[in-house]
Amino acid sequence: MKVIVVGKHDFAGKLSTEIEGAIFIEIDERIFPDGEVCPRLLLDNQNPIENSHVIIATQLGFDQPINQYLVSLLLTIYNVKRHGATKVTCIMPYHIYSRQDRETRLGEPFSSKYLASMLETAGMDEYVTINSHSYGKNPLSDFFSESRSISLSAIPLIARAVKMTSNSSEDILCFSPDEGALMLAKEAAEAIDSPFYGAIRKRRDPKTGKISQEMIGIDISLENRHILIVDDLVSSGGTMVGAARIFKQQGAKEVYLGYIHGVHTVEKFEKLKKEDIQIFVTTNSIKQEIPGLTTVSVVKLIADWINSNLS
Repeated sequence: MKVIVVGKHDFAGKLSTEIEGAIFIEIDERIFPDGEVCPRLLLDNQNPIENSHVIIATQLGFDQPINQYLVSLLLTIYNVKRHGATKVTCIMPYHIYSRQDRETRLGEPFSSKYLASMLETAGMDEYVTINSHSYGKNPLSDFFSESRSISLSAIPLIARAVKMTSNSSEDILCFSPDEGALMLAKEAAEAIDSPFYGAIRKRRDPKTGKISQEMIGIDISLENRHILIVDDLVSSGGTMVGAARIFKQQGAKEVYLGYIHGVHTVEKFEKLKKEDIQIFVTTNSIKQEIPGLTTVSVVKLIADWINSNLS
């Protein structure tokens, strides 16, 4: 089946060059004065989409409103189906609304499930993202009832980038800033052949409400050690900073932060840079350029999965 990659040049265009025989079709996105979005497929006089496998790869822009991004994606899915696409794969590097994966308080929307339903109703057959926040008790597959869903992990890319940037010959101890993400620390350690990984456990005093933190998983001295803290996303960075301070208090020589999705503002990152942290690494799941923040590309990771699953 013919493969067509749809999206913008700087992400989808690069992805198309990594997929054997793929054709690239650019989207020209027009925003009307009232905020309505019009994502037009830049087609020639012919219609190459008919009877093809269309891969829509859309990267959230740093300053782009998420709801505008979502509507543009939904309209594009409908549009390629209208033009005769046989199969539609949606690549959403940063899985929006993934944090609302349950009804925590009565009356809250089950946003992750609703998002999946909207994508499927538009005509999507397959969904691919990078390190969805939905894991553990609420895996990504729970939300998609009519399509295949895959969450690829960029944690090894992050860990290897930190290792290379640090240029350290010593073992790097990998930690997650909370117990729920311990598996991310383990994955990072395996990627750089480190025998050490663990997490920070939070405890809240039921009487005073005071929160204390302790390390779990590693029972060794942190004196003069190199520490990598990994997480799936960072917004304010408060959790990561709290963990970094604990490690510094324990005598760590250097602390590095690695996270998949940088949903923080430039101002929030500037505050992170004021901490005693030596390296910051993220991915290009969200389009951004921030001085001092090293970005690794997930394009090859996605392309490798697509190439191995093309039918």
